[in-house]
Amino acid sequence: MGKSKALYAFSFLALYFSFCTITPTSSTSLQDDFINCLHENTNVDFPLLETFFSPERNVSDYKEVLESTAHNLRYVTESMPKPGFIFKPVHESHVQASVICSNQLGFHHRVRSGGHDYEGLSFVSLMETPFILIDLSKLRQINVDIEDNSAWVQSGATIGELYYR
Repeated sequence: MGKSKALYAFSFLALYFSFCTITPTSSTSLQDDFINCLHENTNVDFPLLETFFSPERNVSDYKEVLESTAHNLRYVTESMPKPGFIFKPVHESHVQASVICSNQLGFHHRVRSGGHDYEGLSFVSLMETPFILIDLSKLRQINVDIEDNSAWVQSGATIGELYYR
C-alpha cells in the first residue's frame, strides 16, 4: 500500500510539472497569435517594441508599464494575478482589433485609461485568467474648440492634462 501511494504521488507530481512546463510555450504562442490577429484586423502599422510588453520578451519594461499607474500598491504584489501581456495601442483601430482578437483567441481583456482607477480593476483580474491589458495611455489627444464650445478627449488623457488644456 505504501508503494502505491508513493507511485500515485509521483504520477501526480509528474503530471503537474508537465503542465507547468507547457504554460510558457502556450503563452508565447498566444502572444504571437494575438500580434498576428492585430495585423490582420487593422490597417494602421504599430511599432511592436513600443506597443507590446510581456514578461517573456522584456521583463523590466513589462513591469514598468504594468506599475506605471498603480496607486494601490496591493495590486502590484507578486501574489496578484498579472496580465499575460500588455498592448498599448497607438491608433483607435488598434483598440477595436484588440477586443476582436482577445474574443477570437478566447481570453479576457482589461482596459486601462488615464490612470484614475484606484481600485486596480483595470490591471488585475482575480476572476478571469488568462487576461491581457489594453493600456490606452498613448491615446491622449485633447482637442478643444472654443468657437463650437466643445471638446474631444481620448481616453488615455489624464485629468491633469485635461485640466491644463
